[in-house]
Amino acid sequence: MLRRTASSLATLAMSTAALAGCGFVGAHNVSDQKPNGFVLRGHVSVPVPAGDSGKSGAACDSSLPGVAPNTQVKVTDPQGHEIAVGYLGDGLIGASTSGNTCDFPFEIPQVPGGVASYGLTVAGRPTQTFPAESLRESQTAVISFDS
Repeated sequence: MLRRTASSLATLAMSTAALAGCGFVGAHNVSDQKPNGFVLRGHVSVPVPAGDSGKSGAACDSSLPGVAPNTQVKVTDPQGHEIAVGYLGDGLIGASTSGNTCDFPFEIPQVPGGVASYGLTVAGRPTQTFPAESLRESQTAVISFDS
């Protein structure tokens, strides 16, 4: 009886060990590196064209040349090297403290980490700088242009 119990325990231990290892089957094909990118979200805010009195959320056009849907948004590191690119979406009327604006959203996936700040450039206008920590924490980058 003691021999049968020992044999049963040995079989149980081997079965448990075999099942515990199942989670590792095929794990050699999986990367052990974490993704090094985040999604940078924001919008470009420009004054609404004169005479445009649409309601908040309505479609709008830009009052500034070059700021329009599909305009490129360049992301640069502190040394000015381009590290990611995105594009503006359709303009929508939004409200700001100074009145209505025409806002063009953008979402740039896979922006690399590892820098203290990011520069954003739209339509050849001066680069605006944002702290990396706030952008990585999903705060929105708002690029404002006056007429």
